[in-house]
Amino acid sequence: MNRRQFLKIAGLAVAASVASERLVFGERYQTQPNIILLFADDLGYADISHENRSDFYETPHIDHFAKHNLEFTDAYVSHPTCAPSRLGIMTGMYPASLGIISNDRKSAVGEVPTLAERLKTAGYTTCHIGKWHLGNDSLRPENQGFDQSIASNLAGQPASFFYPFKNSQPGSFDVPDLEDYSAGDHLTECMTDKAVEFIKKNKEGPFFLYQCYYAVHTPIGAKPEKIAKYQAKLAANPHTRHNNPTYAGLIEHLDDSVGRILQTLEAEGIAENTIVIFFSDNGGTNVVNTSNYPLRSFKGSCYEGGTRVPMFVRWPEVTMPNSKCSVPVIGHDLYPTILSMAGGNPDPNHLPDGVDISPLMNNPSDALSRAALHWLCYPMPVHYKSNSSLRFPMGAIRKGNWKLVECFPTADGKHQYNLSLYDLASDIGETMNLIAAEPAKVNELLQEMYQWRESAGAPVYDIKMYGTLNVSEFDVAGSWGPSDEYAGHRDWLEFGRTWLDRVIPSGS
Repeated sequence: MNRRQFLKIAGLAVAASVASERLVFGERYQTQPNIILLFADDLGYADISHENRSDFYETPHIDHFAKHNLEFTDAYVSHPTCAPSRLGIMTGMYPASLGIISNDRKSAVGEVPTLAERLKTAGYTTCHIGKWHLGNDSLRPENQGFDQSIASNLAGQPASFFYPFKNSQPGSFDVPDLEDYSAGDHLTECMTDKAVEFIKKNKEGPFFLYQCYYAVHTPIGAKPEKIAKYQAKLAANPHTRHNNPTYAGLIEHLDDSVGRILQTLEAEGIAENTIVIFFSDNGGTNVVNTSNYPLRSFKGSCYEGGTRVPMFVRWPEVTMPNSKCSVPVIGHDLYPTILSMAGGNPDPNHLPDGVDISPLMNNPSDALSRAALHWLCYPMPVHYKSNSSLRFPMGAIRKGNWKLVECFPTADGKHQYNLSLYDLASDIGETMNLIAAEPAKVNELLQEMYQWRESAGAPVYDIKMYGTLNVSEFDVAGSWGPSDEYAGHRDWLEFGRTWLDRVIPSGS
């Protein structure tokens, strides 16, 4: 029996039992809740001023929302880059389960029922505003369950954050549907205008609004008065960890927009019947001179800086003010969770990889039955070429507070095979490699990592993805440089075990 056959059979069993197991909003209220997913682009863990994570950026609306609702402190994305992360939310699947391991132009969004399609069957009016990045033509949001699709271009970033949101030469980066604006208008504010219009028009509900901001992705752009504000702030204190005034201004545009949407819900009298989730698609990127400290690395990496992001949830009469949940959750959990919140039924032919985390919102100290979280990322060669020191092929597993990171070798010789083990309970920055101290734990996690990859049907790493193979010898100090032994290698589990035996000799 293959995985898809198994999932179909298992899905039938889940569909039969899920109604009695989930926490359904409708049991508390007479009507189904409205649901808004506020989705930032490239907003890192430390790109907000909540709990002083940033010493420069200012996000008072996001901070207020976080403080007065539920924070998931260990919230992760399904993949450390834009498109696969979004694929996880829309399908409920690990991207690798659908054969996607990079931010390339392929998309599997049409292979399973999307979250929007399932919500429509539950009676929701659905709207997508902003960045889609999951394909064109039949794979566009309007063909994947959304009644409305606004300002969704054909690429992964806007041509400009300023009207007319286009380049001099028409292309896929041009943002459509905003022709009624004028010079000086900012894309983030215009998208929020459209969100406010949708909320007011559909306030009788139930509605699902998927508000996918292009902010804070490149090309960075903010209004002059915001840039000037942060230039003055930097001049007064030039020793801050964050120090990009334009990026700070763009973050403030995003924060202002979050505040406007929350204020609209209050003004329209529907805040108490609306669930709001704030999330980001991956960690902050190094190309804008930000920092994810105390987390390690950036977007595109399986270290914490690429995968752990802000996540806050308001579910009226369920989540409690100033509450925190430290249970690890991941982007594709939102698919079954939002469907459960809406009182919808899962598709019997589609069993998501994600799990329903709504019980955690009622009881943050609860636990999930899931054993571990996984990531697998082989960057697009063009991204590797432009940023090879930070975006290189790797995978990771988190089980409890243990995290094992596997780095693959590249044919150009820039990266060699490596394993590292971290205890996130005491080392959130992944600074202390415990591989020599915990060899049994390394072998346990390595085995479980490869069992997951095999069961998911994840693509096997091919070293020739990144350049022509160069021949060199094994480094007895512990590093394994590109060699003939790499060529065509497929059994990376066995390779990793051999590497461990050489790095940590038996009995050491």
